[in-house]
Amino acid sequence: MSRNDKSQRPIRISQRDIDRYEEMAKYESILREDGYGLIAGVDEAGRGPLAGPVVAAACILPEGETFYGLNDSKKLTERRREALYSEIRRRAVAWAVAMVSNHEIDRINILEATKEAMRQALRSLPVEPDIAVTDAVALKGLDYPVMVETRGDARINAVAAASVLAKVTRDRMMRNWDAVYRVYGFSSHKGYGTREHMNAIRSHGPSPIHRMSFLGNILKDFSKECFDRGVHIEHRVADDLIARGHTILEHRYAVQQIGEIDFITSRNNMIYVIECKGRGPSSSSFGGVDGILSVGQIERIRSVAMQWLEEHDQTDAQVEMLFAAVDTGRSGEIINIRYLPFS
Repeated sequence: MSRNDKSQRPIRISQRDIDRYEEMAKYESILREDGYGLIAGVDEAGRGPLAGPVVAAACILPEGETFYGLNDSKKLTERRREALYSEIRRRAVAWAVAMVSNHEIDRINILEATKEAMRQALRSLPVEPDIAVTDAVALKGLDYPVMVETRGDARINAVAAASVLAKVTRDRMMRNWDAVYRVYGFSSHKGYGTREHMNAIRSHGPSPIHRMSFLGNILKDFSKECFDRGVHIEHRVADDLIARGHTILEHRYAVQQIGEIDFITSRNNMIYVIECKGRGPSSSSFGGVDGILSVGQIERIRSVAMQWLEEHDQTDAQVEMLFAAVDTGRSGEIINIRYLPFS
């Protein structure tokens, strides 16, 4: 059974869960008595990790309905979080998720990045709330009042719901990144500073999703530009694919004596086979795929893809092969990524 299938199984609700939900509902009842009908809870996930974005969610729960099992997401099991995540998305009046990248965290600091992610989540709600309640973070620049409650994710249901949305979203992203940066173990620690994670950073240097401002004395002999140009391009393509909703199944999947595929991904019940290549400003511009990949290269990619499909019992799957054409600037920065189909 897949991870998403597990989220569909019913979770056991105890009397303690019911009592906690009803106690947490009192806060919203008071706000409704004061005339606030649409109450948005806001919370974040990922302020403390050494890698990845900070993710914020905003959620408006319907009055009169129950979401038993809600609590601070860090206190819930993964299975319960996944089940609640699906239920909240299906039944909430409105919800939204936003994130701020590790690069922006380095530029403006984690507190300001957290505030920005929260504002983005609130502004992305399809309906405007009458009031927002955050977990211990003061926000300015919104057109409605914002209340700050310490430990709001353990005291207010709408904030707890936002906490679940933010954490599940971020955890899924870090599991996705684990397929790209396998040496760091992101799937297990989600970017937090475990001993194994810090040792991996010392051994391999930081990845493009690490927060350089968090690494401090962990790094002494590595610079920010620790990857060669080709690997840097692949990592940026991975970043773009994840942002587009792809799940990365393989990175640099190789079959001995045949060849290698840069990425194998899935999205919307489709399997994608993706080859990457970058060109700088001094190179000729990308034309069609025919001018980039030879017939022999395409045949090798097709053969490697077929091997993967057979290994994973996916020979009946819909498959699309894409060439990721990456335009870079003079300093190596990514200017544009285009996906060109080939067969």
